[in-house]
Amino acid sequence: MANPPAPPVALAMVICDAVWRDPATGKYFILGCFSAIGAKAFPTTHPSLAVYVAITEGYGKVPLSLKLVDAQTPPAVLHDSSIEVEFSDPRAIAEIAVHVQNLTFQAPGDYRLQLHAGETFLMERRISVHDVRQARG
Repeated sequence: MANPPAPPVALAMVICDAVWRDPATGKYFILGCFSAIGAKAFPTTHPSLAVYVAITEGYGKVPLSLKLVDAQTPPAVLHDSSIEVEFSDPRAIAEIAVHVQNLTFQAPGDYRLQLHAGETFLMERRISVHDVRQARG
C-alpha cells in the first residue's frame, strides 16, 4: 500500500482589506494588510476582510479550509471556509483569495486564522482584537 502524499507547504497567508486579481496578467494585489482590529464596543462586527494564501507541493486535488478561531478557552470556530485546489504539478504555486463578510467578535482578545489541508494544520496568523477606548486611557 502506497503512502499518502505529504501535505502541501504554505508559503504565505496575509490578512488584508481586499485581494484583487488582475484579469490581464493574473497577478494578485494585496490591499491594506493588518493583524489587529480595533472596536469601540463588544460584541463587534468587522464588515469584511480578505485572506491571500499561497501554497505549493500539492498532489492532485487538495481540500483546504480556512478557520477563524477564538483562541480563548475553550476555543470556538467563528468562521469556516472550504475550497478545493487541484495541482497538476507539485512544483506549482497555488494562489487563493478568500473574502469573508460580517465577522462578529464577542470580546477583545487574540483570535487565530488557521489554514488546513484536509485534517493537516499548515499555518496560522494571529488577529488581535482590542478595545480602542482602553488604548486612549
